[in-house]
Amino acid sequence: MMLRHEFVLATGLLAGAACVAADAPSEAPQSNAISQLTATIDPVDIDPITVIDRATACSYDPRVVAGVVSNDTCVGGDLFFRERFGGNGRSCATCHPVDHNFTIDPPFIATLPAFDWLFVAEFNPALADLEKPAIMRKFGLILENLDGFAPDPRTHFVLRSVPHTFSLATSVTRSATDPVTIPIDRTGWSGDGAPGNGALRDFQTGAITQHYTRSLNRVAGQDFRLATDEELRTIDVYMRGTGRTNELVLANVVMSDARADAGRAKFLSVGCNGCHGNAGANAAFGDGGNRNFNTNVETSRHPELAAFPLDGGFLGAPANPDGSFGNRAFNTPPLIEAADTGPFFHTATSVVGASAHNTTFATTIEEAIAFYDSPAFNLGRPVPIDLTATEIDDMGRFLRGLNATFNVAVAVKRLDAELAIAARFHNTELGVQREMLRLALVEVKDAVRDLGQALPLATSTSAALNLTAQQSFNSAIQHLEFARTTSYEVDRVKATNTARQLLLSASSSIGTNLTYQIGQGVAMF
Repeated sequence: MMLRHEFVLATGLLAGAACVAADAPSEAPQSNAISQLTATIDPVDIDPITVIDRATACSYDPRVVAGVVSNDTCVGGDLFFRERFGGNGRSCATCHPVDHNFTIDPPFIATLPAFDWLFVAEFNPALADLEKPAIMRKFGLILENLDGFAPDPRTHFVLRSVPHTFSLATSVTRSATDPVTIPIDRTGWSGDGAPGNGALRDFQTGAITQHYTRSLNRVAGQDFRLATDEELRTIDVYMRGTGRTNELVLANVVMSDARADAGRAKFLSVGCNGCHGNAGANAAFGDGGNRNFNTNVETSRHPELAAFPLDGGFLGAPANPDGSFGNRAFNTPPLIEAADTGPFFHTATSVVGASAHNTTFATTIEEAIAFYDSPAFNLGRPVPIDLTATEIDDMGRFLRGLNATFNVAVAVKRLDAELAIAARFHNTELGVQREMLRLALVEVKDAVRDLGQALPLATSTSAALNLTAQQSFNSAIQHLEFARTTSYEVDRVKATNTARQLLLSASSSIGTNLTYQIGQGVAMF
């Protein structure tokens, strides 16, 4: 049996559910016999779909026709979610699923079916050393041969978590005065995640070679095919359109909750804003730009990782006495999106000796903040960061509030897409409309969790979510659920518009001057 991913962008065939679940082999045998599975599953396309094919099909995509996304964004998004490049079955969406904030973590991994392509090392003997499956399942860490595949990719590797791909348009530009000009862009946890010139568009080439290969020999044309120049261009267009395309001005922001606003003030005064300017990924000093710093995270890895190689961070040199390669610096990620896009560090990080939230594996935004109050981070620093337990929690409330308003902005962008499609296609293209609504609902529920709430929203347990916001979120969820299920266009449009207004009301009650420009890429799935 030859399994192929179907090109779903042809007229009338865009099925939202199939798009989101594209990484699960839909025709995989139900038997647990691994030998049977590996003997029958072959994910390689026998007739690769060309960019011209995709562009033609995208010209009929309801989102393109309705003016929601450009043709390039449509093509790039389809490549991101479904193209496997003749490899082992994986796509970008294997590790960057749209309905889990473009990242994966242990709880999400635990929900995946046994034969998800993420687990290809477990059911394909030729790829048994592509990952460390037990570590991947427990900590969400992926094997990366960041410093090259020689002399042996099975021994010359590091283990890294999966960074989200939100707001790349704001986070990959290097400082103009950075003496290291290659890589051109700062991508991945150490800022050198892309091969060649290191531009964001080159990240796909590295992903194919590292993660999509059919064997550890990694022979192009045999173990995978490399993306064409035009494919790389459209993927770059799509990736720059996911999430924010602007920055906030934190000095002008006011959080409605007093403790969240105290967290904002502490964030600005204690030094966090220096590296994470305006809670983004760019420095607030010098000429700005995305920069790398040595935060001593490698000295605080989870104890169970002691047997694995140390991560040397940025660049492949120097070769360090501890066996790692690089200058020990790691990239600065944006914080607006941080609260619900954990993992928070490039490795499973322990927090020891902080004023609060000490843990063997940081999995909450408060635990991530606490690391910067720990001896590991502050070792040798002339001006250590010293936070109280209350200040850590306040800063967590601040970042959760930011993330919740970002969630709302993404949800509203998707609702606007649904409304535009409904206006153009009325009661047809329901699959696309309902998927837009479902993904908007994912963001709303993320916002609720960001603010420390458990569904249903019966009582307020966090002052960061006041009564007005609580009622607005709760009502918006009900309207979105109804909009997804109704077959009547008038009712669907009315419920969507009502939910949209409720979400804007909820966001404004969290704080002021929290306005985001959201790229059109969030309408792809």
